[in-house]
Amino acid sequence: MSSLSRTTPEPFAPSHRPWGGPAAQRARRLRRCVVVPVAIASIALAAGGCGGTSASAGPSGATGSVPDASARDSESPSGGGPTSPATGTGGAGEPADQDEVGSAAASASASASASPGSGAVSGARRCTADSLTMRLGRADAGAGQIYYRLTFVNKSSTACALRGFPGVSLIKRDGSMIGVPAERDGAMREQAVIDPGRTAEVTLHTLNQGIKDSGCWSPPDYLRVYPPGSKDALTLRTSLLHICGDRFMTTAVGG
Repeated sequence: MSSLSRTTPEPFAPSHRPWGGPAAQRARRLRRCVVVPVAIASIALAAGGCGGTSASAGPSGATGSVPDASARDSESPSGGGPTSPATGTGGAGEPADQDEVGSAAASASASASASPGSGAVSGARRCTADSLTMRLGRADAGAGQIYYRLTFVNKSSTACALRGFPGVSLIKRDGSMIGVPAERDGAMREQAVIDPGRTAEVTLHTLNQGIKDSGCWSPPDYLRVYPPGSKDALTLRTSLLHICGDRFMTTAVGG
């Protein structure tokens, strides 16, 4: 009877055992973690090249992601806070100073509400007594009426304006007034702008002697005139005015 031989398995060969100790095994795992992603990235790059598109390279030649547009827009060029769309940079769109706007509106309102009867003017500056001279024309008689032309001359170097009634009085040498100041005759007229060296006029009105029984006033030594809107007077030496019948009136100056 033949006997069956039994084969005893041999121990594992050294090649079936793990290589090295724990340190060597960690090193091998690390290599696998690095090699596999690199291989995958290489395949993806090759596939992208075949598709005909390419990523934009940054300054160093490497590809990178484009920042979100909204993030870029929220930063100012100087790296500070957000740039205001209303004002921008450099203050080009800053609103006007509210104090200046209020002052301009108040000035316009004052000009619009000024009383024309007080000698108020708009546009050009008002003529003042120190910017004017005056002269008186000879009497112009007709139908028992006497008229004198009183002329204002702008002696300054800039244009000025007059509007309204002047204050006109006859003055004695001692400074006292003869009779009463001239009354207003007629309606208000438009503003007169007087260029340098040019003139504006009013007409003084009285009656011829004998038209009324009230007689005539004493001849004056001076004529004192307040230009419309002025508190300073002009004085003209004259004895030409001969006021009779208690009629002494002046028209308004204006254009």
